[in-house]
Amino acid sequence: MKKNALEKEFRKRQNRMERMHVSPRQHRAGIAFIVLGMLVAAVGLLGWLAGDLQFGPLESLADQVYAAREAAQSAGTSVSGALDLNGEDSGVHVFYASYETATEYGAVSAQDFDLGESRSTLKGDGLQFPGTKDYMNLVVAEETPVHLDNGMEMTQSVKLRGAGTSKYRCLKLTVEGPGLLTVYAVSSLANTPRNLVLYRTSDGAEVAQASAPAADDAGIVEPLTFAFDQAGTYYLSTKGDIPLAPLSTVMNLAVILLIVGAAIVFNGAMLLMQRWERMKDLLCVEPALIFFLLFVYYPVVDMVRISFTDMGILTMGKQEFIGLSNYNWLFNQSGARYFWESLRITATYTFWEVVITLVGGMLLALLFNRMTRGFNFMRAVVFMPKYIAVSTSAVVFMWILYSPAAAGANQSEGILNYALSLFGITGPHWLIDASTALAGVLILTAWRVVGYAMMIYLSAMQGIPQDYYEAARIDGADGVQQFRFITVPLLAPTTLFLFVTTFIASMKVFQSVDVMTGGGPGTATNVMVQWIYNLTFTDFRTARGAAVSVVFFVILLVCTMATMKYSNKNVNYDA
Repeated sequence: MKKNALEKEFRKRQNRMERMHVSPRQHRAGIAFIVLGMLVAAVGLLGWLAGDLQFGPLESLADQVYAAREAAQSAGTSVSGALDLNGEDSGVHVFYASYETATEYGAVSAQDFDLGESRSTLKGDGLQFPGTKDYMNLVVAEETPVHLDNGMEMTQSVKLRGAGTSKYRCLKLTVEGPGLLTVYAVSSLANTPRNLVLYRTSDGAEVAQASAPAADDAGIVEPLTFAFDQAGTYYLSTKGDIPLAPLSTVMNLAVILLIVGAAIVFNGAMLLMQRWERMKDLLCVEPALIFFLLFVYYPVVDMVRISFTDMGILTMGKQEFIGLSNYNWLFNQSGARYFWESLRITATYTFWEVVITLVGGMLLALLFNRMTRGFNFMRAVVFMPKYIAVSTSAVVFMWILYSPAAAGANQSEGILNYALSLFGITGPHWLIDASTALAGVLILTAWRVVGYAMMIYLSAMQGIPQDYYEAARIDGADGVQQFRFITVPLLAPTTLFLFVTTFIASMKVFQSVDVMTGGGPGTATNVMVQWIYNLTFTDFRTARGAAVSVVFFVILLVCTMATMKYSNKNVNYDA
């Protein structure tokens, strides 16, 4: 205890000495770094709360950003416009609009359209409310009778939903010369007027603007006028107070900003605590640390978050937290059957790949360990498949096991079966029969993995001292006994290494299955990663795919930890 107290006191004194050697300039730099980092992290936290976490008080902001993203994607352009924090109900109700130039006149009335939501483009005489077939964003709403100052009575309106929708929920006008646009509109937000801006599409410039008054049932709606000075296409759109594009960017880069901000704060704190010379080592390590945080650990954390939402790959980021619903589906509903079936198929594949790797690799290593240098070429040939891309190998083996392009083969046969037929042997329908499809994939696996295991075992065998074998021969041990009591025990660390790496890799098998069978026929080769892929990219159920991934990750983690704990007790690492 006294020794620990002395060590703590020594460290305190050492830290005080370090701080004493910090120059005033370095101290000021540290304070500046802390302030800057906190600002960057705060911006990132705002984007993270609004985007990934769907934080309630920021929901209206996020809703408008997601709506603008969807509209921009549908229109094939970038996110633009501005928003306020009043959500979908912060837009404008348009009753009637008309335009006039020296040679043209046109009008559009909300009375001309059928009531309903999710409408595509609504066209009038020279004017239209634009939308697309993919993004049907318009609403024709029923109103209490509204009187316009031109004598018209309106009982419905076209709703421009939200200030953040920019040019995709608005009024469009194309003219051949200068003129005047007249609009009868009110703000749908009680007691709050809304800004309307006329944009020229050729350069995005604001041509004119006016303020739509708050709705007043007792009053008469007066016109808003917008003058345009040249021919072209114009958009009349609502305009909020906060720009959309920067907010969308912040939400996209939220995690990066959070991590970078935290790193800047940490560096600032270190500048206050130690000399610059000691900071150099830290700065060399930080890029790698940030890389792992951003591309390794954060995706795992975010996968867990997604598993508690209803996220789909086709959504523009909008999602709702639904608690344990995805896990309930996985274990108690229709997903349970597929989960256990996929886990069984994965376990079967893993068992056979591990057996093929360990047994085949060791036997080949025994064979090549007894050969002379003249057989080095043969070793290279056996090892070479490991360097060939899995997808390329899978395509080749599809041709071998099943391909209508194979010479003399029909649709259910491949090169292998054709060769067997020359000897009167009828081969199975490898990749199109549910009972043999997994075996067909394992043929490719065996071809790829045994050479790698052979090289690992071979290098380990050649490191075993020959004194053990000479002593065993003197004691009368034959070759089998030498292999059993010397070679196998001394290869235990190598066997453990190959077992763990092969086990993890085989549980995550995907490429060969995806190329050769796609998980079929039926579900015969639907291994876990293939099922996760199909859930996410075929069924577009991203959240369910994330839930399966989380459970699969836990299974792998537990199995690996159990293996390592067992090996520490039973594997001898002494040569």
